[in-house]
Amino acid sequence: MNQQLLKNALELTHGIAAAARAGDWVEAARLADERSPLLMQVQDDQTDATLALVREIQTLDASLMSDADNARMSLGKNYREAVARTTAANRYQQAARLF
Repeated sequence: MNQQLLKNALELTHGIAAAARAGDWVEAARLADERSPLLMQVQDDQTDATLALVREIQTLDASLMSDADNARMSLGKNYREAVARTTAANRYQQAARLF
């Protein structure tokens, strides 16, 4: 049973990776929420096949965490730049009204 749960979790992990590559972090989060209960059901089954699936999921997750961190930093930078542009536009409008 553990192996089938992990195969399903691995399939969802690949879906999370595909969503992340597409920049669809909402879908990635949805799939991660769907995957979580599967991972919670895995018991202490230490077969080589099960451990291989766990390691593959862990490897993909490590890469996804790095990608998510980079995306978060990029989105934060874009947000700060947009706020600065909005502030500049507001200042322009205020100055233009003085004339």
